[in-house]
Amino acid sequence: MTLGPSVLVAGGANLDIKCRADGPVVMRTSNPGTATVACGGVARNVAEHLAGRGAAVRLLTVLGEDAAGERIWRETQAAGVDMSLCLRAALPTGSYTAVLDHEGELVVAVAAMHILDALDTAAIAAREEAVLEAAFIVADANLSPPALARLARLAGAHGRPLALEPVSVAKAARLAPILAAGVPVALMTPNRDELAALAGLPVDGEAALAAATRTLHGRGVHRLAVGLGAHGVFLSTAEGETALLPAPAAGRARDVTGAGDAALAGTVFGLLSGWDFTTAACEGQRMAAAVVTGRDEAVQEEFAR
Repeated sequence: MTLGPSVLVAGGANLDIKCRADGPVVMRTSNPGTATVACGGVARNVAEHLAGRGAAVRLLTVLGEDAAGERIWRETQAAGVDMSLCLRAALPTGSYTAVLDHEGELVVAVAAMHILDALDTAAIAAREEAVLEAAFIVADANLSPPALARLARLAGAHGRPLALEPVSVAKAARLAPILAAGVPVALMTPNRDELAALAGLPVDGEAALAAATRTLHGRGVHRLAVGLGAHGVFLSTAEGETALLPAPAAGRARDVTGAGDAALAGTVFGLLSGWDFTTAACEGQRMAAAVVTGRDEAVQEEFAR
């Protein structure tokens, strides 16, 4: 059963293939290990986490007309996410293949998500009513720059709070037009490297971190939750409020993949619930810790080589 206001989440949905080495990774050769296959994608993960908290969630993405697309549709809908806005395309469903070391830290990943180009400005415009109906909009930078800009303009025009997730350093550049236009952004969740790319400034110390966040606040971003890995999360608001949340001591890490998505979902859930930013971000960190330690692990297929 869903409760409270609805959230529209737009962006990536794909099949995650995560390979974990049994020991230290040796580059340019085969490494013994295990692999899992599960539904993933930033937007899809955020939507599923929000639905798990009882929020009414609608996912806007593109899935292929293949077995992977059918699986994602079926499992995500079963998790309580409204899939009625999703597009289908005669293209391979997106995939994310990650290699983790024996401690669960990401070594390298390849995201094959060209199918999302089918979610263009016309598709966004055709779903304007869904933007109007939502109490909060969440978008990830897997979308194309024109699609992101169109969605941001619609959110601004209808006075809907917008959360943006940069995804990676390479894809963070897709948010530049939104920042240049000064479109209001209620929340952005970059890590340190993504923040540096967005601000065009080095972020190599506390003073530099504060300067970079002030730069983004000057471009319309109200709240920033900057992931600092083992050092926690740095919170900053346009009003000048700052806080450093330590990384929760939640046990041995099993897998960092998807932790940021859970943190974003928890923070958005808190803001929707009327909590202050720090309390909302703490909820995000709690949910992220559950993912990292495997307590929130989805049912997956596992096989060993």
